[in-house]
Amino acid sequence: MLVVSLMEASFAQYPPVASGGADKTIKTYNTAGVETFSFLAHEGAVHALLFSNDGRRIISGGADGTVKVWNVDDGSLENTLDAHDGAVVALALREDGTLLASGGADGMVKLWDYEKGKLVRTIHAHTRGVRALAWSPDGKMLASGGDDRVIQVWRDDGSQAASIVGHDEAITGLVWTKDGRSLISGAADGYVKVWTAGDFALASRHRTNDKSLAALAGTVDGQLLATAGTDGRIRVYTVTGKGVAELVSKLLDKQILCLAWSRDGKILVTGGADSALRYWSASDLSVVRRVSSHEGSITAVAVGPN
Repeated sequence: MLVVSLMEASFAQYPPVASGGADKTIKTYNTAGVETFSFLAHEGAVHALLFSNDGRRIISGGADGTVKVWNVDDGSLENTLDAHDGAVVALALREDGTLLASGGADGMVKLWDYEKGKLVRTIHAHTRGVRALAWSPDGKMLASGGDDRVIQVWRDDGSQAASIVGHDEAITGLVWTKDGRSLISGAADGYVKVWTAGDFALASRHRTNDKSLAALAGTVDGQLLATAGTDGRIRVYTVTGKGVAELVSKLLDKQILCLAWSRDGKILVTGGADSALRYWSASDLSVVRRVSSHEGSITAVAVGPN
């Protein structure tokens, strides 16, 4: 007999989810929260994942230096891009879906027409590995963050718009606010910082109290921000003007390595060192679904459109 908790029953429909692991695989889950595909994706850990804007494809970056494009309907491989010398750690798709950015351990940022498999531009972005990428809402600027502790802002033609030195450790997450007026950064120094677009001056900074901030993600509507740290704590913030205000937090025993929001901002999906995929209610960080997913750590997660 199938037993469904009241907590799960209240979320009868889940967002489609993809997870990637240190076990080299990608797994996909449908709107019922049921695993639909599991396949060997890369020769090494899967470090980055995202859905195409229409939800028909999954794009992955791996330790083998490749970017791969997968068909959601049957899990088939559509394209492989030999992208970087070293692991592909970050991916970002421009809002219009036409330009994919990849960031690698080689310090390069590359721009792709991923549907045609065509390299559009190579940017020598960082002196060390690239850890985070984020397109501005209008698609005219791309922010990159690296192990060199620097945030770079690039115009879509590859020219540099700004260089920001403001963290003491590697940049682990970047998010633009919905209006494009601010750029939010998170770093392994445990700080979240808000930068004013234009002059990219520091508007505010916030100590997360995490030992090290491992991941940062914002909702599509720009109203909520989530962070995860090496101490296992998840925090959700409201984005208010030039700053952020903590809304709720939750502590786990195991480290969270990756997180992503549902498109409506109601569910936060996380993966981490305990191999479990968790769906959290954004309002109070209660777990509405838990799935034992990979053999080993979950290293990347993405949420698609319903």
